Amino acid sequence: MSEIKIPTSQTEIIEARIIPKSSCHLIEIVYDQEEETTENKQVAEVDLGVNNLIAVMTNQTGISPMHD
Repeated sequence: MSEIKIPTSQTEIIEARIIPKSSCHLIEIVYDQEEETTENKQVAEVDLGVNNLIAVMTNQTGISPMHD
């Protein structure tokens, strides 16, 4: 068996998965990454829905994401 090398900049690799597809193999690399913190307290969320196209929420008062 030959050695396969996949270049990556990640150093904390947890797992590598080889997933067979119909015409190829998909390689997934799982790794740990520290969460980036942000100082901005303004947050918005977009949820792609099944019955609705999207739902939008924000923590800012006075802002309505709905347009007439």
